[in-house]
Amino acid sequence: MGSLSYKPLTLANVSKVDLPKLSVLMATYNEENVVGETLDSIGRLDYPSEKLQVIIADDSHDGTVRIVDERASYLGAKGIEMVVSRRGDRTGFKAGALNLASNRIKGDVVLLLDADSRVTSSALNRAFDMLIGGGFSFVSFRVGHYNRELNLVTRAFALFQDTIDGLQKMGSTRLGLPYSLQGGFALVRTEALREAGFWREGVLAEDADLSCRLFASGSRGAYVSEAELVSEDPSTLRIWKRQAARVGQGWAQSLRLDFSVIARSRRLGLSGKIGLLLVLLSPFAGLTWILVTLLSAIAILTGIIDPGASAFGNPLYVALVSIPVVVFYVSGVYALRIRRMLSARNLLLLPVLSYMISAMFTISAISFVSGLAGTKAEFFRTPKRGATGALTQDRQPREGSGVRVAEGGLSLLAAVLSVPMFLRGQYLLGLSLLGFGLVTLKSMELFDGSNSTKG
Repeated sequence: MGSLSYKPLTLANVSKVDLPKLSVLMATYNEENVVGETLDSIGRLDYPSEKLQVIIADDSHDGTVRIVDERASYLGAKGIEMVVSRRGDRTGFKAGALNLASNRIKGDVVLLLDADSRVTSSALNRAFDMLIGGGFSFVSFRVGHYNRELNLVTRAFALFQDTIDGLQKMGSTRLGLPYSLQGGFALVRTEALREAGFWREGVLAEDADLSCRLFASGSRGAYVSEAELVSEDPSTLRIWKRQAARVGQGWAQSLRLDFSVIARSRRLGLSGKIGLLLVLLSPFAGLTWILVTLLSAIAILTGIIDPGASAFGNPLYVALVSIPVVVFYVSGVYALRIRRMLSARNLLLLPVLSYMISAMFTISAISFVSGLAGTKAEFFRTPKRGATGALTQDRQPREGSGVRVAEGGLSLLAAVLSVPMFLRGQYLLGLSLLGFGLVTLKSMELFDGSNSTKG
């Protein structure tokens, strides 16, 4: 890992003859609402067609197949080499599809996209400048949001993503520490992918797993905030929560499978190893929050501890708890500032976001423990609206009944416990319990008459 400084090089100053061969690799699975626009954005790139290859790893069984074939024919007629890779099942999930398709890569550099990641020439050029001029093995794009203003959930998720990008990715890059790239928003040297062994099949968070092995193999990565690819944000709290559960289980899988890889790496320093492990452990924070909060309330209510002697009443504890809270709010304000979206309306979104995040704690904690235990996983594909405005409706794995019982039970318990906590003057604890309970119940969509992914 090193400094962010890099040579003043731009693609505009490079002869088209000297431009690297670029392979765009994209996995699709029933993405008919969004995949067409993504492929159209590739077709609009200001990049020599003879230097461009587009590989689509398509596991779809809906209208996506027709759209992919039509766009592949259209782009192929423009001189772009098109490859559509298909298989008969979903063995290995997304990673399995990417591995099969990766055998067809001809480029020196690979642009990894999701089915809804829309790329522009300016973003690609800026990422290339960093990759080539800085000598990095891969760079991550800033995640943009084309449906940010759809509703309160998309506004909150967009702010959450902006905050995470700024806090984790930008901060880690500036400190020379590793981070988890997002698989649909990265530009990677092909040799780095080969050295990392491409994708591990069967994991739910293939990008986190790839990140671990890229850094462990000595690759250097950087986050480029000036290079943005837009995508679609989850439009309901329940979809966001299911996505968080997949990340929690996937990161736990990576922690279990990659721990020895990280620990034994001779190319990753001690700070890098610790930083990478802490990133993978982050979903565990939800479980610790639930345990500390509920047990403190129960202990106060039953008289085991005096309210004044509880952790939530201890000034030292309050000070320690305030540190991550302050960091969260400062990072959120900074994210809004660099987005030029600093307004009273958006600032009020920060406390709303904090409660929405708490709704992820139960399912993320359960999923994280399941991942550590090696429980068989099912891949939840985030439904997308695209230009149609309607969510894709194919069969999806549902939360198990045990998860819903745990969520419902803990959220009801928290809401009930908040009342005596307020009466006893434990306002911080009461607010935490009430917000967690009510927002979690809301996210379960108990009264919509179905278990679907309707928006």
